[in-house]
Amino acid sequence: MMAKIVLASALVAGYASGGTPDPGKYGPALPVDRVEGSDGCTAVEVAGDYLYAAGSDYLAVFDIKTDPAKPKQVATMHGVRGCRQIAIYGDKAYITARNSGLWIVDIKDPLNPKLIRQFDTIELATGIAAAENVIFVAHRVYGVQLLDVSDPRFPQHISQVRTAEAQSVVYRDGLLYVGDWGVGKLTIIDIHDLRNPHVVGEGRLDGFGDGVFLQGNLCYCSTGHDAKSGPKEEREGNGRGVEIFDISDPAKPAKLGVFKFPRFLRRDDDYWTVRACGDTMFCVDSHNGFYVLDASDPANMKGIGNVQLPPPVYKWKIPEERKLANDCCASLATGDGVVYLAGLTTGIYVVKAPAARKQPQPEIKFDIPPPKPATVDPRLRRYDLHCQVRRVAVKDDFAYVAASHAGLKLFRITGEGLQELKTWDRECVYDVAVHGDTLFVAEGEPGLTAYRIAPDGDLSEIGRGSIQSSERVQIVHILKDGKYAAASCGTGTAYILDVTDPAKMEQVYRGGVGGILYADMFPCRDRDGVFPINWHSRGIAWYSLNGEKPQETKRNAPPSGSQMDGVDLANNGLFVFPVRGRQLAFLDPALPESPRLVDVKSIPAGVWVRGIPTVDGNVVAFAARREGKVVTVDLSDPNSPTVVQERCYDLSEGNCDRVAFHQGKMIIPAGHYGLFMEK
Repeated sequence: MMAKIVLASALVAGYASGGTPDPGKYGPALPVDRVEGSDGCTAVEVAGDYLYAAGSDYLAVFDIKTDPAKPKQVATMHGVRGCRQIAIYGDKAYITARNSGLWIVDIKDPLNPKLIRQFDTIELATGIAAAENVIFVAHRVYGVQLLDVSDPRFPQHISQVRTAEAQSVVYRDGLLYVGDWGVGKLTIIDIHDLRNPHVVGEGRLDGFGDGVFLQGNLCYCSTGHDAKSGPKEEREGNGRGVEIFDISDPAKPAKLGVFKFPRFLRRDDDYWTVRACGDTMFCVDSHNGFYVLDASDPANMKGIGNVQLPPPVYKWKIPEERKLANDCCASLATGDGVVYLAGLTTGIYVVKAPAARKQPQPEIKFDIPPPKPATVDPRLRRYDLHCQVRRVAVKDDFAYVAASHAGLKLFRITGEGLQELKTWDRECVYDVAVHGDTLFVAEGEPGLTAYRIAPDGDLSEIGRGSIQSSERVQIVHILKDGKYAAASCGTGTAYILDVTDPAKMEQVYRGGVGGILYADMFPCRDRDGVFPINWHSRGIAWYSLNGEKPQETKRNAPPSGSQMDGVDLANNGLFVFPVRGRQLAFLDPALPESPRLVDVKSIPAGVWVRGIPTVDGNVVAFAARREGKVVTVDLSDPNSPTVVQERCYDLSEGNCDRVAFHQGKMIIPAGHYGLFMEK
């Protein structure tokens, strides 16, 4: 069954740009059919005779062979959560899911899709492009990760190329084309050598970069949010549009034309997609709607139709003034004579479009070269664990390593380095924290597991705790002398569990301030039951563990720092926080509005003091996970912190995370580059 909807001006009275799109510029409002019974979804894709739709917790399959304009649902698979984008190659569907990483689904039988596995990617998996044996995952500020999926049960890391903020990615002829978000760029990457991808060209966009599409010698780029040019007072909300580049010379993409969609100020959802079929372009612009353009002359594109979806279906409490008039168009896919739209909360829609057609799928298979020998700093010992090494916790002379899909690993720490003793197989281990003789392990969906540590380092399970969420626990810290565990899933929510009795862990706090915890924003220790969290774009929020229940005591406190920088408690009783890569802020719980800023001395050229800090005595080591670098600062004189140049390390072949110390020596988890220890 299909429900006919003609979306006219009366339906969009609350349109945030001030009214219905001008038909003189954007074309008339188009009739659109909603697929009866379909649910809200983030991504749609067509492959063969089927339409695939990925939602917040499902993958649905629709038969479109009989009538492309009337999709018929034939299968649903639940359990894939947080879906963002979908790419299909052959009989596999690859679904990015932000903090949940990557879902790989067997669709050999479209009527019976089967989950192959969930895979822990480097960071927030957002964009996706696929070939037969290699996939490309866009990871925001971490760039693009190349994965060998010859055996989809066990994806293997090939390489990583850093870009400013990769949102979406497409592949063709040895090159990746990336929509780079906040900086507003089309970034072109040469991957002829899969082990050594590198940027070869850039094109400037007049908006935030996202969706990309290739046709012939043209690259089509979706842009969102704010413009990069024009009077400053007019830039906000004017970055929404589409741009066309001639990529005959990938090193010098030439902009041919720009078309702007209506100004739209709200920033509730970030979804932009573009597809071209001949001279016709189809674009989704989040809550701003769906647009059809005549692009036969890129310098003079013309709007020939648009769709504004019905109001969102809010399944959570939201103030009336925050409600939007139109649901978000999250993505689109083209079929024969139709375009399918993903309504974020309201379902799937079909727009008849004679110019639309299925997108061809070229055969692409790579010869994957063997790994190159790793370079190792002579001051460090390297241990290749053949996995993503996420975190380390030290107990006496033992190191417990969160080794992602390789499980939980135990090492003995000796004068000669690390000796691997044992592995506990787990689906995925994200983090580890020690308090006394208890090890707390963030094991993703199972939540938080507590183990008793034996004198020989062995473990016995004593309890499990979960959070009130379908997300995966990825960060854990033990605070208030072992009474509480602070946890994060890489979303906009912080959790606190009472772990006084590890056999009966209980969530006692859940909250956020509007930002996102993109990294480890908690300190390793509190001060007298008080601690800060750095929230992306929201500044510092303070929390107290001293009442009957944990509570937030202050939000939006200064200073405003990077979304990737964390905090830790220094020996002077103040929390240390890096600011702008050149200063340290010392945060006093008694004076939350008055951080003390000091300049860092002796910073080498090209070095920035940023990342996740770990304090050990009078030194603090900052692990910048995005850049893969560790910078150590001497805090002996808090008024004159100084970089310890002989203890700064470049581990940019991987992604280092918060370091651990053992008798003054650093143990550094460095992602796919391995585990390192100072000699």
